Amino acid sequence: MSATYYRLIRHIDAHIKEEIPITELAAIAGYSANHIYKLFKQYSSLPIMEYIRVKKLCYAANEMYTGRKLLDIALDYGYETPAGFYKAFKSVFGCSPREYKKEKEGISMYIDNVKTIEELDEMFVLWPKIFPHLAIDHQGTRDEWIERFNADPSILLYAKADDKLCGFALAAGPKGQYVNIEIDGVLPEYKDSGIHEALLIEVEKRARAGGYYGLILGIIEGMEEFYAKLGFIGRTLIQSEKYSIDELVAFNANDRNYEVSHTRVHDGYINQLWLNVPLMDQDLKRRYTEEIGDCWVQIIVNKEF
Repeated sequence: MSATYYRLIRHIDAHIKEEIPITELAAIAGYSANHIYKLFKQYSSLPIMEYIRVKKLCYAANEMYTGRKLLDIALDYGYETPAGFYKAFKSVFGCSPREYKKEKEGISMYIDNVKTIEELDEMFVLWPKIFPHLAIDHQGTRDEWIERFNADPSILLYAKADDKLCGFALAAGPKGQYVNIEIDGVLPEYKDSGIHEALLIEVEKRARAGGYYGLILGIIEGMEEFYAKLGFIGRTLIQSEKYSIDELVAFNANDRNYEVSHTRVHDGYINQLWLNVPLMDQDLKRRYTEEIGDCWVQIIVNKEF
């Protein structure tokens, strides 16, 4: 079913400025409209028509970097009146389009990839400012990051705003497979500036050009909808070194009995259970981490090209 979901996501992206009725998507997928609604409920934190609405507004917001007139942007994305665009935009971004555009116009944004070891070291200086409670070596030692740099520096991205280093999206992975975005984020004062979204869009663009299969990353709780609006699928990953895959599956069957996406053994000793659950279920997390114990639960999001 995930292949059908991705096919629909790609169609939505390709026709984002057009009206996209549910009947059209159902015809493309070869299923009923009701089945499409259920499919999105399974893989996305947003219902399908809400996903399309939010995605249109995100694309429209990104165009505000270009200096285009707001009315022209609104018309491009199917809003016939400024009032309708204003209401929809504010419901998603919490401010008016004009306020959002003014904020963007006040930022001179620049995104590029790391080109030297010295620039890579600058990422380590920025890291604790964005993630003060996450150790710098959480996603690898400096030597491992240098290996990633030597393998493909084009997907180690940073962002500057007004010539200030303010964010990064640092990825790695063997070509022909998924790019793992090891860490991504922006400084707190740039959280709602659109820079984080722009970094992820640029990573995707470069990963596509580089022959990668897709993107994958573990996310912070509460960020599910942020990644969903960019087209990522969320799943719940349960890992344990103590319990076998059969035991993890049995725990799920006896508790929530969520649909199992797949299972695997990672690195030869970490047993993984993937569930088709796009939002963190706190009761499930507590069940595995506290009652059962010796388990780690996280939301993992991915996007196939």
